[in-house]
Amino acid sequence: MSILITGSGGFIGSYAARDALLQNERVVSYDNTPDLSIIEDVLGADLVKKMTHVQGDLLDLPLMLSTAKAHKVDRIIHMASLQIPASATNPHLALRINCEGTLNIFELARILEVKKVVWASSSAVYGPTEKYGDKPVANDAPHYPTTVYGACKSLNERMATHYFDTYGLDSIGFRFTAVYGIGRVRGKSSFTTKMIEMAAYGKPYTVPFGDDLIDWQYIEDVSTMVMQALGLERKTPSRVFNTQGDVRPVVEGVKYLRTLAPDADLKTEPGKFGIPWRYDTSALEKEVGFKPRYSMEEGIKKTYEGFRSRRLLSHPR
Repeated sequence: MSILITGSGGFIGSYAARDALLQNERVVSYDNTPDLSIIEDVLGADLVKKMTHVQGDLLDLPLMLSTAKAHKVDRIIHMASLQIPASATNPHLALRINCEGTLNIFELARILEVKKVVWASSSAVYGPTEKYGDKPVANDAPHYPTTVYGACKSLNERMATHYFDTYGLDSIGFRFTAVYGIGRVRGKSSFTTKMIEMAAYGKPYTVPFGDDLIDWQYIEDVSTMVMQALGLERKTPSRVFNTQGDVRPVVEGVKYLRTLAPDADLKTEPGKFGIPWRYDTSALEKEVGFKPRYSMEEGIKKTYEGFRSRRLLSHPR
């Protein structure tokens, strides 16, 4: 039996693939790009060779079905999607990839009676901070998405509930926040990774959203969360879960990064991201049993040291 991972050539998918392989799972990578640069950077050449790679589109349900049958897929990690900027630029494609593509994953799982699907929703399903008051946003709070991407993810959450109620399909969705770490190259919240990379490489960078808090959600916590959910034998009462890392002001992250890189040329510009950053994760803790391990400082330091190691390897003295 094996795990099918969509978007395995991307950020979260590559870490999930790494963790699955390290647990001696058989992994089938299903991605529409032949570019393996991110996954090779995260996994290393030896682990990449242990994966089965299939280049395919989320909209090609027959190919996904034949792939899953051929490799005896019994679990799915679905991470492929267009991020906020790309979705805004091309709403028609966003609806197809993010919504129809996810629907195809649920349909594949229904047809083949897959044991569990773990997939990526997003905190972008929520709207402006004033919609939610001062308390952490509840797991069942209403959605007021302000982006095409957020609206797509909100629809996907409804479809997950439909497939559970109608067919008993066991799925767990996670509303990820501002996930950062080596390998993050796309998305509106990728600036947290970018500022660490620029500091490590000695390049200037202007950090956006300097008036805001942000959830510093480190990738190692996220990949652990995904694998923990995939291994649950029981069906959770909730279909989708709020997630949370270490919520801190953007300027605090910049200040700490300067302790690691005193000569870093970092500037901060005013502005806010536009969504709430504090979420009630009691359902996640109760039903999945997950709590994050990494503080903002620990995650930034590991990411910075990783980029520094790559700089030394590419520019040895």
